[in-house]
Amino acid sequence: MAEHEKKDKLNVRVLAPSEHNPKHFTFPGTESVGDAATEAATGFGLHPTSASFERDGVALDRTASLDAAGVHNGDELELVDVGGGV
Repeated sequence: MAEHEKKDKLNVRVLAPSEHNPKHFTFPGTESVGDAATEAATGFGLHPTSASFERDGVALDRTASLDAAGVHNGDELELVDVGGGV
């Protein structure tokens, strides 16, 4: 794998409040927080209206890329629905 490919992919651990076990996901760093969160929610079998992530209790901007939101390889993110509960 080329060095630039390693930097483009983020491996994160995602927790969902309604699930006991976290799941691991790989996203491109350029993917928006909202799109990645929606993908993760679908992976948990959930259907939120406005999926997003929190890290350390702080909501990430749904419109920002994961890179711009400061997400790094190995981060643990909590899945939330900013339009209601997940």
